[in-house]
Amino acid sequence: MTERVRVQPVSRANLGPLVDTGEHLRAAVAGWHDTAPAEGRGRRPSDLSFDLAHLAHHDGDGFLVATIDDTVAGFCTAFVRSRTLTVSGLWLLPEFDEGAVATQLVRRALAYGDRAGAVEACSLVLTGAPVEGIFFRFGLRPRFPVYRIRLARDIAKKLGNGLARLLPGAVRSMQNLRRQTGRADTERIDRLCRGLARPMEHEYWIVQRGLQVAMVQSAARVAAYAYGGHGQCGPVAATTSDAAMAALGWALQLASEGAEDQVELLVPAVFETAVEHLLEAGGRCLAAAQWMTRHPSSGMERYILSSTTIP
Repeated sequence: MTERVRVQPVSRANLGPLVDTGEHLRAAVAGWHDTAPAEGRGRRPSDLSFDLAHLAHHDGDGFLVATIDDTVAGFCTAFVRSRTLTVSGLWLLPEFDEGAVATQLVRRALAYGDRAGAVEACSLVLTGAPVEGIFFRFGLRPRFPVYRIRLARDIAKKLGNGLARLLPGAVRSMQNLRRQTGRADTERIDRLCRGLARPMEHEYWIVQRGLQVAMVQSAARVAAYAYGGHGQCGPVAATTSDAAMAALGWALQLASEGAEDQVELLVPAVFETAVEHLLEAGGRCLAAAQWMTRHPSSGMERYILSSTTIP
């Protein structure tokens, strides 16, 4: 079967069917059944559709689709920021899920990162041990689970109000972030927490996703940023543990403001204090994914992911 698998960059004109495929495949994963797309022409675009459109625009050469005899068998996204390759959204149609397609996609994604000069690779694996095993063969190692946690809106707001009092902060506008000082703050935090810079994602979260962002102060310096809106809590990144918890509070407040009835977030298990507070407040752990990287790293104990596709 391997010789019949063809992997190539996706055409942006053909993005719609892949989005539909990804939405249905994600909804088939344990703990993600509630994300099944609604029927009808008036349905709202999903977070996955926004993320995939963003990556197709900025990283088209790394948006890879695998076909067998001209039939789509799977796809994945790969993008490089500051010499870090992220491989996400490895989606395989069940009838072709026997290893060869995933292997070819991962091989091509890692080769794309090598050509771009990446020295680190990471992936958030939702779909379990078989895909983890393929990444393991290519040098990535499991580091910790990432939990999908959901809270009722009122609980999220109350917890957020309490945590936000730990350190002062303020909501910033896009104009503030576009200024040199604003860009420098977010880049410094990203580099200290994640080891990368990603200005196009910051603009995307505010302009395309409509999120708000708060900046948390510590000792007269910006120590964290916190995004939230429409029930989405994150991303959150911080340079210190105290700033991370305060930023979580700001993100929960922002997320609860636009939520219908629930707030969701993706929390690395190594951010133990956040997980404890969220669960003790009444949050429910719906699913667990596995964070895999080539090399051990620090910083994720002060971080909350944006999404499964753009972690």
